[in-house]
Amino acid sequence: MKSKIRQFVERVFREAKAGREPLRFGGTNGRTFCRYDWGSDTFIFEKDAWLRENEHLPILVVRKDALSRGREGYVMTLTTGNHSVAAIPLLKGQFWNMGSVAPARRSQVMKESVVCSNAVSGRIEISQRDVPTEVIREVDEWLQRQDFGLDEVIMAERNDATLEYYRSQGQEWRVKPLAWTRREMEFALQASRTSITSALRYYHSAKGVHFLTYTEFHKLTEWVAQDYAKFVACLKEMVSIFEGDVRSCMRTDKFGEHHEIELFGVRRGTALDRLVPALENLMEHITLKRLPQNEVSMRLRLIDSLFSVSLERPQLADETSKDFIETLYLHLTGSVYSGQSNQMAPAFDDRRTALPGATFLGGRPAFHPGADYRTRVMLANVGPLLSQDEVIEYANVYEIRLTGEAPLGSGVMREIVYKTNRSPLCTSLIEKRLKLTTPGYGSYMLARVKAFKALGVSFGEYRLLIRPDNDNEKGREANYFMRNRCPGEPLEGISPSQYYRKGDFGVDGMQEDKDVVLRMGALLGDAAAQNLVLKKYLKETDGTISCRFGKGKEIFEFGCDSMMGREMPMRVMLCSMRGALGWPDLSETDENLDRLFNFYFGQYAEVLYRFWESHRQVVSLDEMAEQFFTGFQVKTREMKSNYVARREQFDGFEPAVRKRFAFKRHWRFALWSLERQENRLAALRTLFMEKVRALEGGVPASPAAAAE
Repeated sequence: MKSKIRQFVERVFREAKAGREPLRFGGTNGRTFCRYDWGSDTFIFEKDAWLRENEHLPILVVRKDALSRGREGYVMTLTTGNHSVAAIPLLKGQFWNMGSVAPARRSQVMKESVVCSNAVSGRIEISQRDVPTEVIREVDEWLQRQDFGLDEVIMAERNDATLEYYRSQGQEWRVKPLAWTRREMEFALQASRTSITSALRYYHSAKGVHFLTYTEFHKLTEWVAQDYAKFVACLKEMVSIFEGDVRSCMRTDKFGEHHEIELFGVRRGTALDRLVPALENLMEHITLKRLPQNEVSMRLRLIDSLFSVSLERPQLADETSKDFIETLYLHLTGSVYSGQSNQMAPAFDDRRTALPGATFLGGRPAFHPGADYRTRVMLANVGPLLSQDEVIEYANVYEIRLTGEAPLGSGVMREIVYKTNRSPLCTSLIEKRLKLTTPGYGSYMLARVKAFKALGVSFGEYRLLIRPDNDNEKGREANYFMRNRCPGEPLEGISPSQYYRKGDFGVDGMQEDKDVVLRMGALLGDAAAQNLVLKKYLKETDGTISCRFGKGKEIFEFGCDSMMGREMPMRVMLCSMRGALGWPDLSETDENLDRLFNFYFGQYAEVLYRFWESHRQVVSLDEMAEQFFTGFQVKTREMKSNYVARREQFDGFEPAVRKRFAFKRHWRFALWSLERQENRLAALRTLFMEKVRALEGGVPASPAAAAE
C-alpha cells in the first residue's frame, strides 16, 4: 500500500496546475525543482525526491505572506538532503521570484515562520524548534485540509506550549512520546537514520542536527581505498562550502552549541578545535591536488584515530551498547529516563504514554484513528460521573508503563485525564485490568474496597466498568475497574527537595527539615495500621511472601500546614487492593495473632529502617520509630472506633459475592483482629521497637510473642 506522502504527491500531480519551467541549481550534478499551484497554495518538489521517501525527506511549510506581504496561501517544499536545500533559494526568492526576504530578515523568518518537518515512515513529523505554537497549529490545520489524518502528522518535539495545546484538544498522543524500553529507543534511532547527498548515514535529531557516529565515519577509511570518488563526495559534504552558503555543514550553527553535522560522542570543543580543521585541511589538499591517494589515506587514518580517542567513553563507538543507545537517544530527543532506575524512581507521569482517544465537540466524542475498544469503554464510563448540564471539554487517555517490554496498548493500567465545563481543574481516573479473571472477582474486589473504606481505610472511589458488548467478550464479566488517582507520590518517588525547609524563594539551607521527616514517619505508621487491618498477604514473583507494604502502593500527599506555616506531608492514601484478606489462618486464637503480628511488624520495621537510613543525619532511629508507632496507634484507634460505633452493620455485612471467595469468614476475622490490634497496642509497640533495633544491630529480631 502506498504511503500517505506518495498518495499526496500523486494527487498534486493529478489535480494541481503545473507551474512554470522547472528550475535547476548546481550544474550537471545539481537538483531540479518543479512547481505546482493548487488554488492559492504552491507545492515545490525536487524531481523524483518522493521516490526516496524512506530517507527522512525534508519538508518546509510557510505562509506566503511571511515571504512577501499581501500573498495568500502556503508554500510546501519536498526535497532530499537537508532543509537548507529548499530554505536558501526560498528565502532568497530564487524559486520563480515567489518573494525575496531581505538578508537582514532571513534568519528571523526562518526561525519564526518556516515550519521544518520530515517525511518519516510515510507520515509528517514536525520539528517545532523556535517556531511559535500558533504557527505550528495553523500549519497542522492546513495539512489536515490537504487530507492528512491526525495520525499522519506528528509533533516530533515535546515543546511545553505545543504539548499543552494538543493536550487541550485531547490529542496529546500526536506529540511524539518518549521511549520507555530499549526496543523503543532502538526503533527511534533507526527511524532517525538519514543521508544528505553522499553515502554517509546520519542520525537526524528533532532539532535538525545530523549526528555522525564513529562507526559511520570509520567507513571512510575503507572507501578511500575502494571508491575514492565516493570518499571525496562524503568529505566534501562535511567540510566544503556549497554555492550560496557561507559556512560548511560542520560549522553551520543549528541548535544550541550543535551544528548541521556533528561528530557524535566527541568531548566538548575537540571537534572544532582539532577534528574539523584536520578534515578541512585534508579537503583543501585534495581539491588542490597536493596529495597522492595513499597520502590521503594515511592522513585520514590519523584523523580516524583522533576521533576514536576523543570519544567521551569508549562505549560510544559501539552502536550496540546500552550506553551508545541511551546517550544518542538523549541527543536526538533531549529527554531520556529509561535505564536510570538504579539512581532514581521514575515519576508517575514519566511512565505515561498517550494513546489515541477522542476530541469532544459539544460534549460528544469524535474518536481518533487508532482509538481501541478499551479506550472507548473508558470514555463511556466518565459520562455517568457528570452532573446535569456538565459536559467533557477534553480528555486524554494514557497507558502507564509498568514493565519494560510490554507493547504499547497492551498494559494492565491506563489513565484518563479529563476536564469539564464545570471544573477549572482536570480530573484523573486510573483504569486497571484485574489481576484475576476468575468469574465474580470484580464484585469481590469492590466489596472489599467498600467495606474497608467504611472502616476508615484511605481508598479512593472505585467502580467496575460497564460490561463489554463485543462478540469476543459477550457473556463475560468485565475485567477492568476504574478509580480516582490519588494525589501525591509513593515513598520512593518523593523528590529529595521535599524534605528540606522551604521559604518564599525555594529551599532554605542544606539540611533536611526534621519536622518533615518525622511527619513522614508518622504517616508510614498510619499506612501500616491500614495495611494490617487489610491483612495483605501474597506471594511475590521471586517466591517470597509479602504484605505489600512499602511497595509503592502508599501515596503520600504534601500540602500547606496552617499550624506549621509551611508545606508538610499531610495524608497517605492506599491505591491497591491486591492481597487484601489474604492471611491464610482464620483461627481466632492468640497463637495465630502472635504469628500474624510477628510477620507484619517484621516487614514494617524493614521499611521504616530503610527510610531512616536516608535521613539519619537529622533524626535518630528511636525518634523515627516512636513517630511511626504514634501514627500506627492513632489510625488503629480511629478504625476501631468506626467499627464499634456501627458494629451491627459491619458484623452483618454479607455482600452477594461468590462463595469461593469466603468473604464472610475473612471479613469476620479482620474485624476480630482489629479489636485485638487496638487492645495490644502497648505490646505491639514493644514488638516493633525490638524488630527495629535488631535491624540497627544487624541481628534478626527474636520471635517473642506479643502477649495481651
